[in-house]
Amino acid sequence: MGKGGGGGGSTVVGHAYSMGVAYGLCEKVDRLLAFKFEGDVTNTPYLSGSGSFQGQTGKVAPSHGSDSGDNVSLIRLVLAKRELKRDHPKGYTTIKFYDGTQTGADDYLTKQTGYALAYKKLAYFVVNGFIGDNVSSLPTYACVCERTKFDIDGKAGNYADINGDCNPAHALYYILTQIIGFNKNLIDIGSFESVAKALYDDKFGISFTMSSQNEAKEWVEEILRTIDGVIALNPSNGKLKLKLLRYDFNENEITKIDENSYKDLTFKRKSWDEVYSHISVKYTERGEFEFKENVVTGINNAVKQTLGYERADTYEYMSVTNATNANKVLSRLMRKLTYPYATLKFSVSNVEFKNLAVGDVLIFSNSALKIKNLKIRVLNLGADKDDDQSLEVEAVEDVFSLTNIHITSEQESLAKELDLSIGDLEYYHAIEGTIEMGEEQGILPMAVKPSGFVQSIECKDGAQGKTLNCEFWELGELIANFDITGEFSDEAYFDIKEITPLWSVAATRAGFQRLKMTCLIDSEFINFQFREDLGDGKWRIKTLMRGLSGTAITSHRKGAKVWFAPIDANDLRILPIISPSTTLNFTAFNYLQRGEKKSLSFNHSQNAKRAYAPSNVWGERDGNNVTLHWRNCVRLHGANYRNADNILAGVDENLQEGSTFIEYNGNLVEVARGESVTLENVANNTTFKLYSIGLNGSAYKSDTVSVRV
Repeated sequence: MGKGGGGGGSTVVGHAYSMGVAYGLCEKVDRLLAFKFEGDVTNTPYLSGSGSFQGQTGKVAPSHGSDSGDNVSLIRLVLAKRELKRDHPKGYTTIKFYDGTQTGADDYLTKQTGYALAYKKLAYFVVNGFIGDNVSSLPTYACVCERTKFDIDGKAGNYADINGDCNPAHALYYILTQIIGFNKNLIDIGSFESVAKALYDDKFGISFTMSSQNEAKEWVEEILRTIDGVIALNPSNGKLKLKLLRYDFNENEITKIDENSYKDLTFKRKSWDEVYSHISVKYTERGEFEFKENVVTGINNAVKQTLGYERADTYEYMSVTNATNANKVLSRLMRKLTYPYATLKFSVSNVEFKNLAVGDVLIFSNSALKIKNLKIRVLNLGADKDDDQSLEVEAVEDVFSLTNIHITSEQESLAKELDLSIGDLEYYHAIEGTIEMGEEQGILPMAVKPSGFVQSIECKDGAQGKTLNCEFWELGELIANFDITGEFSDEAYFDIKEITPLWSVAATRAGFQRLKMTCLIDSEFINFQFREDLGDGKWRIKTLMRGLSGTAITSHRKGAKVWFAPIDANDLRILPIISPSTTLNFTAFNYLQRGEKKSLSFNHSQNAKRAYAPSNVWGERDGNNVTLHWRNCVRLHGANYRNADNILAGVDENLQEGSTFIEYNGNLVEVARGESVTLENVANNTTFKLYSIGLNGSAYKSDTVSVRV
């Protein structure tokens, strides 16, 4: 700080930074739902197509450097050796968004690079403006996007969007034709359209993200597994056909086969030891802008009774987004895993069964096995290596058409919905932090955890200062007056009644000496060794060490609140405040929501900035000459949590707050260094007043200590 030449002055109060940057998102999106700044949703544009919106791109500094109100201001800032005119309201900037269908270039990118950059077939957004006050790195931005409008051979119809999810059949067609590169002329378009309608009618949509083309094959397999579908060659037209595995057929129209139709039969049935009685399906539940893991579970008690024990397994379906569809998957999965179905392998005539396809259902009979009209599903088809007139068939008993399976108990979810409500914050308080606690102008906030799901309680300096997450304190109340006692006492105690539930404490002597159990009454910190249960919600706090952290040992009246610290005294955290007079805002919160804000007016005395008075003051006389002696005291931060008035500055350290001043008979003597002074021609019975000046200046001088010589 200083005067400028010629008549005005300027002060550097901070640096505001701007930057231009483009972020690529994905190939194309249908809607931009939300914009995130540093992981939090700060704007919900709901843009359908390219456009622009106001989004948070930076954070305004708490007390300087930016406009602190709603009005735009012109502030002299040293930034690239020029003045920067602020044009953002509270850290927001106009963001341009392109949905991937754009053909024109972005004006800003073109101006900066000299090239007409359009980034065709890429959804992206451009930030050109404020990114923060006094920042050293670019903030993190993200978008929540939606793309459901895939089509099948150019026809999306009304089946593409299923409650914000995409139609699995449309997704399969897109991956096969656009990513894997199948020629659409080799795909049975009609089968995909038919499955798309069936899934739409069933309200079965999916959501997922694909990071690269290398994942395409895996996602085809995952989608088919999720919908219980197959893609196989349609023998009637030689094209790839999509088919759902369901009980959606007319049994009277199904081909029947017996010993006269097949040969080389291999028939096996699973044992009961291979089935499960308890199946869980994990899925990703989609909220408005967030996703969380959840689970639904099914139990087949008949299988459990047959096995004599519970046999469980869990399966994850990454693209399922709600409990309704997860239960549909679970129902089909229970049929496949809780029944000892049969597997078959046999050969049939490739002429007679030339139109047989994977996924088809046959009705199987065999008199030797005493099997009649068993519905089987074709899993695989292949040429018989030893007989080019035969077709080798692998099949499985069709569990979708079984009528003797009963899921006797099906639970919505073993992961119960978490109640995220936050109760009213009732007890909150703050006191000045002493210098031994680490701050010259700081406060110690205290709060009792309210009811509900509360992860922390935020205390914020209302003068746009810093924020501190409070520890959860416990609370009691004095049931009798508590008088002054010695600094250490094994017998001293006080009695309280609990306001929040308390528990017995019996610390070791070492734990007591290390200040493991600390409480606060009014503004006095007290360490204790025992908290004894007197019954009926009453407790005795016994074996005390008083006046911690430079606080005064005083008496306390009945009804005074007793705050019990949740951590060691040395670990209590102090919130530095900007202005001596401020408002403290307390807010309980969890990862999803915040409770009601509670405010507390606070005025800081700034006593922590005052110097300590000289101690051990005494004088000696030699005729008219008087020599005064004292000890300098300094403010010791941190590890030493005892009263610094009783701690002398080390001689070898030569520690001293500032000058020591001596007033007597209208004279004022300053001792800049040292702990004694000789004064001449001093009358008998003269009173000397000594005080120290702190390093903060004379405005924070110490109390006065007097001696008569």
